[in-house]
Amino acid sequence: MRTRDILVASAVIVLLALFCSYLVYDSSEPSDDGFVIIHTNDTHCYYGDDGNLGFSTVKALKDKYESEGKVVFTMDAGDFLQGNSYGTLTEGYASVLVMNEVGYDVGIPGNHEFDFTFPVMMERISELNYPIICSNLVYKSTGESVFPEYIVLEKNGVRLGCFGILTPDTPVTTKKGNMGDSMVTDPIEASKRMVAKLKGMDVDCIVAIGHIGTMKSKYIYSDDICSQVEGIDIFIDGHSHTEMEDGKISDGSRELKPSNTVIASTGCHNKNVGVITVDRDGAISAKLHHEAMSDRKVETVVNEVHLIIDNMLSEKVGHTEVYLDGERSHVRVYETNLADLATDSMRWYTDSQVAFVNGGGIRASIQQGDITLKDVYDVMPFQDDLVTMTVTGQTLYDVMELSYKRTGEMSGSLIQVSGITVHYDTSKDPMSKVVSITIDGEEVDLDATYTVCTIDFLANGGNGMTAFEDYPMQLAGDEAQAFTEYLKYIGNITEDTIQGGRLVPVQA
Repeated sequence: MRTRDILVASAVIVLLALFCSYLVYDSSEPSDDGFVIIHTNDTHCYYGDDGNLGFSTVKALKDKYESEGKVVFTMDAGDFLQGNSYGTLTEGYASVLVMNEVGYDVGIPGNHEFDFTFPVMMERISELNYPIICSNLVYKSTGESVFPEYIVLEKNGVRLGCFGILTPDTPVTTKKGNMGDSMVTDPIEASKRMVAKLKGMDVDCIVAIGHIGTMKSKYIYSDDICSQVEGIDIFIDGHSHTEMEDGKISDGSRELKPSNTVIASTGCHNKNVGVITVDRDGAISAKLHHEAMSDRKVETVVNEVHLIIDNMLSEKVGHTEVYLDGERSHVRVYETNLADLATDSMRWYTDSQVAFVNGGGIRASIQQGDITLKDVYDVMPFQDDLVTMTVTGQTLYDVMELSYKRTGEMSGSLIQVSGITVHYDTSKDPMSKVVSITIDGEEVDLDATYTVCTIDFLANGGNGMTAFEDYPMQLAGDEAQAFTEYLKYIGNITEDTIQGGRLVPVQA
């Protein structure tokens, strides 16, 4: 059994023993003419005590509005089971404990809920004390919905008709096979069907809870749905980690398609909490709450979870004199030193000529100072396996052309590399942007063969990576273990440890 598997089993056993008494939900309901929706999305196991607001603020906000006589509904838009070491080492069980203490009314699955496999996702969801809904996730074998498609929430005479929607990106953003017998259906068709059903159920407001996004999916954006489906009053969104207020993207990076729907999204990692207020006349305000607040019971759960996992992962595995950049908005757009270090570890561990990893597979930065196992699992939480194969030089070009197919977007499909230098021209047409690929200064021979290491997610077609599909592959170990051993081998990382200049843009 690998070290990671032992840690997972140990963490779940300890948390089960400690926290069974926390699964209590206070369902008392105040009264008021209007109502409030407190919402989260893409929390990714950032519970608080990490520089973000955390779930303590979510619960405290909920209690504050209820104490003021408001009718309060609390909702989550997915990606809550996985994201850092707290999720990885408990297979999402830590998130169940924390979010049960908040007292949500409803949530939906995100694409990363499948990362521990479909059976584990279903087990975790069965442990929640609130319902998960989704109207476009069905069993392939029967066509039946995996979850209830909708729910009508009623508190003190306020009736909200809520339905869930999951991104069509899901099959290519989790490992092949992780979805089991389930499949994602057309979100627009599902939305039209849900609105028609809920309109006949005497609801005051129709709320779509979507893990769709406004800036990430190559398939569909949430504003596409809202512009094509009349009758959705509020769309609580996730997936693209976008901060929004009053139906607009906060940084102004994209104009949404016009609709009569207010789209709301908090960003990610509990950096903000969403607060939607609807007054007695139906006017909707969607704001982001930025101020930390405290709830003792939630903080107790969070602190215990952190203590258990941090103790398990406190082993020092290396030291760095430089900041190792795994920032989402960097590693998905250009080469970073942490991406270089990660791919170097893969190539070193497997004695391959070339290594590839997708930028979306690197999930955190590492600060200067000692590096612990916790840092490793925060950077690499997906439990990816390493595979090796022998490919042609043409395939190396195909990999990088697919990497640059979506140039200009912050895409998790951007490929980070070791062992090669890639010159590319962003002004060229898709699939013709790569100018040259060299190994040790020598041009890659399209007909020659090269040994490659990558993660099984990419090897099996994740992020649309089709270049490897015809090659036999050999399992070569665990990505996090390779990184850990490489860090121990290096000992101390300096400016000279990592050689950059691997992804080189050229002028047309």
